[in-house]
Amino acid sequence: MFRGKHPAHKITITKGALEAIFDECDLYDSHETGGRLIGTYHKTGEHYDIHLHGVIGPGPQAKRSAVSLFQDGHYQEEVFRKVEEVHPHVEHLGNWHTHHCNGLATLSGRDHETYHRTVNHEKHNTDFFYALLVVKKNHGGSQRYQIKHFVFHRNSQRVDEIPPSHVHVFDGPEWWAGNAGPATSKEHAPAHHSTPAPAPNAQRLKDQEFFADFYPNLKGLVSKSLGALYWKGPVALIDGSRVELLVMENPADSTPSYSITVTSPDAALHGVLDLYKDRQFESARHAVMQLRDNLNHLLFTQRKA
Repeated sequence: MFRGKHPAHKITITKGALEAIFDECDLYDSHETGGRLIGTYHKTGEHYDIHLHGVIGPGPQAKRSAVSLFQDGHYQEEVFRKVEEVHPHVEHLGNWHTHHCNGLATLSGRDHETYHRTVNHEKHNTDFFYALLVVKKNHGGSQRYQIKHFVFHRNSQRVDEIPPSHVHVFDGPEWWAGNAGPATSKEHAPAHHSTPAPAPNAQRLKDQEFFADFYPNLKGLVSKSLGALYWKGPVALIDGSRVELLVMENPADSTPSYSITVTSPDAALHGVLDLYKDRQFESARHAVMQLRDNLNHLLFTQRKA
């Protein structure tokens, strides 16, 4: 899969729509949240000029956690039809969601899978899918949050990240910036306690950057049953072989720990893996590097023997 910056595309965002996104993030500062992006676009050759005129909130029946978001699609469709009555040329451009609560600096492997599947769906109305990701809260500057922009393409594995220089915010009227439901719903809004919301896990950000640079085949995913992050993928060893690593986050404590194993290991690896059954690490990258080194040492020793 190729992912790179594509300077041809341009994004124009109505300020009111952007502020609605930031308001939603403020409201759910320890939970993932998101919504639909609506507006218009113009295509010239391979160049997309995307105009974001509004956002539709996740809806009153949305389900959120620190690592997942399930949106209220029925509500969003009803709102879209209302906007369409006033602006018949409106398009569903894509989706936005946030990682500011969990420290992931880019789209997860599951995000990529979902958006590729969406843009290739027969009922998706455009040949692209625009994904806006809220990365982290700014403690200064002109915007409350740092955001990134990605464009997925039909029948292609290419994903274009749009540089900030090609993103423009203007003060025009937004078509829809409502977040009906979450702001007033007591049933679905997260409870507010006297203790501060848990801080984002800084290790996740470092892990994601490290894996992107050195182990791009290790993909970050989310276990729905456990509500926890994990990384899974092949890692090469010194003899040219590959092992499938599984690194699991244990979010039980305020400071998560990480365990690691090999899926379907050869019998020769069991001695090393037994040492990792109850071992916990402070980060996923430390777990990967330690196990990789132990496995390489085992292979080196066997080769000498």
